[in-house]
Amino acid sequence: MIRSAIKGLMANRLRMALTALSIVLGVAFVAGSFVFTDTINARFETLFTDVFAGVDATVRPDTDATGDPSLDESVLAEVTAVEGVEAAAGAVGGFAQLIDTEGEPIGGQGPPTLGFSWTDVPALNSLTISEGNGHPPAAHDEVVIDVATAEAHGYQLGDPIDIQTIGGLDTFTVVGLANFGPEDNLAGATLAVFDLTRAQELFDLEGELSQIDVLAADQADRDALIAAISEVVPSDAEVVTGEQQTQEQLDDVTEGLGFLTTALLAFAGVAVFVGAFVIQNTFRITVAQRVRELALLRAIGATGSQVLRLVLVEAAIVSVLASVVGVFAGIGIAELIKTVMDAAGLGIPDGPLTVEVRTVVVSMMVGIGVTLFAAILPARRASSIAPVAAMSETSARATPKSLRTRTIVGAAMTGLGAAAMTIGLLLENGAGLSMVAGGAVGVFLGLSTLAPLLAGPAARLLAAPIPGVTGKLAKENTIRQPRRTASTASALMIGVALVAFTSIFAASIKSSISDTLEDSFPADLALQSTNFAVGVSPIAVDGLRARDEFSVVSAIRTAPVEVDGNEVTVAGVDSETVDRVYDLGASVEVSKISGDLLVHESLMEPHGWSVGDMVTIDYGGAGSDETEIAGTFTDSTFAQYVLSDDVFVANVGDDRIAIAFARLADGVTIEEGLAAASDALTEFPAVDVNTRADQIAEAEAQVDQLVTLFTGLLSLALVIALLGIANTLALSVVERTREIGLLRAVGMLRRQVRQMVRWEALITAVFGALLGVAIGIAIGFGVVSSLADEGLGSFALPGAQLILWLIVAAIAGLVASIGPARKAARLNVLAAISYE
Repeated sequence: MIRSAIKGLMANRLRMALTALSIVLGVAFVAGSFVFTDTINARFETLFTDVFAGVDATVRPDTDATGDPSLDESVLAEVTAVEGVEAAAGAVGGFAQLIDTEGEPIGGQGPPTLGFSWTDVPALNSLTISEGNGHPPAAHDEVVIDVATAEAHGYQLGDPIDIQTIGGLDTFTVVGLANFGPEDNLAGATLAVFDLTRAQELFDLEGELSQIDVLAADQADRDALIAAISEVVPSDAEVVTGEQQTQEQLDDVTEGLGFLTTALLAFAGVAVFVGAFVIQNTFRITVAQRVRELALLRAIGATGSQVLRLVLVEAAIVSVLASVVGVFAGIGIAELIKTVMDAAGLGIPDGPLTVEVRTVVVSMMVGIGVTLFAAILPARRASSIAPVAAMSETSARATPKSLRTRTIVGAAMTGLGAAAMTIGLLLENGAGLSMVAGGAVGVFLGLSTLAPLLAGPAARLLAAPIPGVTGKLAKENTIRQPRRTASTASALMIGVALVAFTSIFAASIKSSISDTLEDSFPADLALQSTNFAVGVSPIAVDGLRARDEFSVVSAIRTAPVEVDGNEVTVAGVDSETVDRVYDLGASVEVSKISGDLLVHESLMEPHGWSVGDMVTIDYGGAGSDETEIAGTFTDSTFAQYVLSDDVFVANVGDDRIAIAFARLADGVTIEEGLAAASDALTEFPAVDVNTRADQIAEAEAQVDQLVTLFTGLLSLALVIALLGIANTLALSVVERTREIGLLRAVGMLRRQVRQMVRWEALITAVFGALLGVAIGIAIGFGVVSSLADEGLGSFALPGAQLILWLIVAAIAGLVASIGPARKAARLNVLAAISYE
């Protein structure tokens, strides 16, 4: 059986190579996702293990208990005096953004901008300065920066550098270039290191410490030491080990990269799903072409189950070989992702790629499992071929089956999928996303099952403009095999549907942003930090308020809290001025909310709340408070809960300004306002000042970046679908060898044969693309409509983009037909029309 399967595969090497390529691409993304994630975890684990290797214990504030991120400096002496402590060093840390020689902020929109104090105890210092790279900071105006940032921006020892902290802009002299452990920096983060006293001033921590690192004396029992230290530190402090800190850092890295890993696996799933259509179509066509061969096997004694196993063995051989190649290709993809991230400034520690056994096993199982599953139906059909089919050419022809069963099954799958999507879109818990995804798969499968019913009418419509006999023949060939046409088009349908949905969703987001800002933004200017993790300094906002060019400047702060046990984001607004710069759509006057709470209207019914009800707000270390719901609001751009600024600052702090809005005084032009803001913010180059149009353009640019990324990844599915078109056409040419030979014999030119095959590819590609666009529009409309309460209320149809995708699909279909068309045109006429 295996020998027969191998001979069958060798006789159709090109056919199976194209099929294998679709498996390779899907498996490569699965393997690449795992390899990349495992490599990141392994490299950072090594890095953080090295960094915390000398730290036996760390004393730090228990922010869950107090919310205060600092310790009194006197705790250092208490810890140092504990028996068994060899050395202890206090440190502080905070926001410090480097400014390049052009006055532009370095980093901040990805990796963090870290500032902290230098530690004099080498065993407790995560930084090292190599020989020739300077010395630690000692003076008030000295700083050490990381090697990677210095090399990237041309800084050398002795150069001046501007650094912005929460208090403003200061100029320092670069006296050292440091490595973080064995690396040039920490995952792309910029590092600025100061003398301890200067760092305390910069981070507003005079007389305080962020943490205390402890080195145990030789032979000291670490557990006993930690217990002893815990006895002398305040009750609102905690003592953790280096291993605990390593694990915390790794958890942060894993969480930060979680979205990327999930996205890669999702796109891998799409690629595998599309590949299944190509595999199933290939084996179905080849079984149809080998009716006589398989019937002869039956005639000489092979049972139906043996024929079924023969086809499945062929599929298994192809899948194993392709999956092995896919695993190696996945390793290359992981290295490519790392290279792209390095180029984007998200530095990954150096080291070898990590290939776990789990990666190989899962990737192989995916490739083999999907291939065998896709080959089951063609194999069953092969097993049902009767021995009599070997007796004549006529007997070997497959008899078309009724589409009645397919219609019933397809309609049921489509209906169930649509129902699941609808329910998922209405759910407000974590199960909603999985139901939507499962429902979308059901819709895709259902419509692909129903597609043969549409293939004939669609082919007639699409072929109508095609002139001449070649167009007519292409139409008839497409209609003659509706299942084949539909299956080939369905693979393309999935890719185009997802790309269309992405375009529609992005267009709707941009439209919603534009509508929201146009309706809710009566202010003239908005202030935002280029470093989203830090926000706008209160000092910068106060500087703007001091200018006569502005009649009002109002800040909006945000922070995480818990409301009735649920972790949420709350916004703090200046209740006296916010209505003059931003319209929250509140049901009551914001100036009257005092110490009460506003809740987004979409949350009231699900939680069973009414205006006047009391809820518990837990501010973390600052404690909790019973707060009354004073009213509702409609604009959830910043948060779904709103407090007055005085309550927010009292419980959370005043350094969490997400954005500030300003209105110009009477008679002041926009240009004058921008100039005044620029002058007031000289000390804060990381703060951007934008008009309403600037805000809209910036938000749309961010959406476009994500769309470009998603579209690029989804293009893999389109590539696999086009391989399916090329594969189907190539197999169709083999199947119609005699037919094409007869056409040539009666006068058809080679040029006309090529045209006929190309028209077939064009009809199939456009048919699949039209189905995909229609499904993308339907899914997009449902998702956008369901998210209206989340601020996504404007459904937008990017007509130009959708038409562009139809054109791209048509061109790609023509490109896929080049090889099969040339092969058809070069058939030997006499050999093609001869009988055995």
